[in-house]
Amino acid sequence: KENSKISVAWGGVHASLLPRQTLENKYIDFVVVGEGEETCLELINALKTSSPLKNIKGLGYKDGGKIFLNPQRDFVDLDSLPEIPYYLVDIENYIEKKSFASGNPGRDIAFYTSRGCPHRCGFCYNKEFNKRKWRGFSTERVVEDIKKLIKNYQITALNVEDDEFFVDIERVRKICELILKENINIELFTNCRINYVANSMDDDYLQLLYRAGFKTLAFGVESGSERILDLMHKDITIEQVFETIKRLKKAGINSKYYFMAGFPTETIDDLYKTTDLIQKMKQLDPQIRIPAWRAFTPYPGTDLYELAIQEGWQSPKSLEEWADFDFNTVRTPWVKGKKKKIIENVAFLINYVEIGKTKGRGIFFKLAKNFGKIVDWRWRNHLFSFAPEK
Repeated sequence: KENSKISVAWGGVHASLLPRQTLENKYIDFVVVGEGEETCLELINALKTSSPLKNIKGLGYKDGGKIFLNPQRDFVDLDSLPEIPYYLVDIENYIEKKSFASGNPGRDIAFYTSRGCPHRCGFCYNKEFNKRKWRGFSTERVVEDIKKLIKNYQITALNVEDDEFFVDIERVRKICELILKENINIELFTNCRINYVANSMDDDYLQLLYRAGFKTLAFGVESGSERILDLMHKDITIEQVFETIKRLKKAGINSKYYFMAGFPTETIDDLYKTTDLIQKMKQLDPQIRIPAWRAFTPYPGTDLYELAIQEGWQSPKSLEEWADFDFNTVRTPWVKGKKKKIIENVAFLINYVEIGKTKGRGIFFKLAKNFGKIVDWRWRNHLFSFAPEK
């Protein structure tokens, strides 16, 4: 804006959840609410021909100093979309040199096979953004896109970043069967729900996933407190977590589990229930990966966003204020004192829980194992208020 008169359009989750606030920024001319393929095309054509903007669904804009938000656009038919024109960018900037699925050297790129999620997690943007609707590309389209990535860009691994890949269990089965039928050699990483594995995937299904290339599945557990799980409408149980770990271990599929802390009304006892669960999970299978838990961040349009405001949190009033928020920094008024120290220190110590039962080599790993013994003792006794090792 300082160097040209070019128009600036914002899209994606934030602009869709807060379109008016986004347009209040003097640098933003347009917002695209929801899916942008058709809205962006119509906007560009309208700008080229100086046509009215009021009939472009999914568009927010300014006119005469006033903000206008057009009606939202219906969801697009995914199979009607053209192929992604990777040739328009330097694709090497988007290829990781390590497989998310196995950790081995490779050529890994983000890949999407569906949009949306039908579930109701109280912290997630999906309920507002995708209206709890799920849509997937056809089996044939998914596999053809994989083959082209392998042929054209020598891709060896895919990070499937769907909101929820396994909503249609049978669709996934057909994708795996077609991958095997066509002898496609690819490593796959994606997320899954705990209750899907525990309730809907038998040993044969998990073996099919493994043979098709799924080397790692990731899960959001979020909390070890049943009360907090109910509060966020997670719709999973602690017993399902243990069942999932056992089934994946038997199938040879690696697993990764994510947690959050700092939910509104969450107590120190709730945090201890989460740390207890983490240790039990690592004892059940020391090879599972559990990254540092993330700080709860209220998302507009979510149930917990409204609860956060009731509990005294003040929502940012501008883009600049939102820029200060991230998943690693606690910025909610109910997280303070001992509770804040526990959340921050557990995030550091979590990498060393039950590390003595894992495999590794080198002087650093030996030192980590010795430190892990101290961490395990502190973990069992909930001694998280201090962490001089940080």
